Amino acid sequence: MRFLRNRWVALIAALVLGGFFIYAAWHKIQDPPDFAKAVFNFKLVPWQAINATAIYLPWFELLAGLAVLTGLGRRGGAFALAALLCVFIAAIGFNLYRGHPTVCGCFETYESAKNLTPEIKFWRMQREILLDTGLLLLSALVIYASCACSRDAEPAPRPS
Repeated sequence: MRFLRNRWVALIAALVLGGFFIYAAWHKIQDPPDFAKAVFNFKLVPWQAINATAIYLPWFELLAGLAVLTGLGRRGGAFALAALLCVFIAAIGFNLYRGHPTVCGCFETYESAKNLTPEIKFWRMQREILLDTGLLLLSALVIYASCACSRDAEPAPRPS
C-alpha cells in the first residue's frame, strides 16, 4: 500500500482523472442541446431539469477536473468526480437493467450515435460502466493520496 502514497503515482492518477473529465466536458459545453438529448434519452431526469442538467453538469465536470489536474482543491475535486461517477454508473446500470439502450454522451454526440443498433449501444454501455469503475478507483487513489500526503506532512513549527 506504500506505493499508493507515492507522489508520482498520485500525480499520474490526478493527471489522468482530471484530463479525462476536462476532455469529456468539452464537447458537452460546446453543444448543450445535443447533450440535452442524451440526458433526455436516459429517462431518469425530470423534463423540467433536463436543460439545466445539460448546461451545468459539463461545467461542474470541467471545474472538478481542473481542480484535480491543477492541485487546487484536488481532494474536493476528486470527491466530486467520485460522486458523479457513482451517479453515472447507477444511471447506466439502471438503463441496462431495464433493457433501455442509450448513448452515454460522454465522448460522442447524441447525433453521431443515434443510428447505432441496440446491441452496439448495450455493448458501449457495459464498456462505460467498466471505464467509470476504473475512474472511480482512480478518484479513490487521488483522495487517498491527498489524505496521506496531508497526514505525512511535517507539522508547522510552534513558536517558542
